[in-house]
Amino acid sequence: MVWKKRRLEAVSGSSVRRERNLLNNALEIGRKEWGWIKLNPFERVRRPKDGQPKERTATDEEVRKILGCASDAMAGCISFSLETGMRASEIADLKEITGNVAILLDTKNGTRREVPLSAAAIAAWKEGGFGLTAGSISALFARYAKEAKIEGLTFHCLRRTAATRLSKKLTVWELCSMFGWKDPKIPMRHYYAPNTEEIARKL
Repeated sequence: MVWKKRRLEAVSGSSVRRERNLLNNALEIGRKEWGWIKLNPFERVRRPKDGQPKERTATDEEVRKILGCASDAMAGCISFSLETGMRASEIADLKEITGNVAILLDTKNGTRREVPLSAAAIAAWKEGGFGLTAGSISALFARYAKEAKIEGLTFHCLRRTAATRLSKKLTVWELCSMFGWKDPKIPMRHYYAPNTEEIARKL
């Protein structure tokens, strides 16, 4: 289905699965209870396979190329995400920054979270304020990556890139607090990409 193909170009498979389930349920109610439609088109849309651990991070060169294509608002979103690890939806919904802390009232986990901000993150916010929806952020990033001829990189990959960078400064527990992870195994399995050469140099 064209819808699934286009959404997979912009967001992760897990996001497409959630969207597909939501739309499918809504259309089923319209079909069964209200009689608005005879056929639910999402019955034929297969759910994307469960995603493998996220293995893609953005290199400095890739970030430079995408920033070169981006609008001012998107450049701010990209820089902010790399400094904070915040998702597109969290950046789009962000309304309050107090001092050097971003207040997230409604996160993916359904809980309030406070995200500490670096000087670079605060500067990015002050310069832009962004004003983009989550869907626009993901779609525009996909377009810029395509223009820069970069494959396999989505906006969500910046979350893993941020986690990998911040792991050099923060403990696992600090990362979990900042990123909203309740299980410390999550960053090790999905979001942290250690540089084996750097580890070898420490031995």
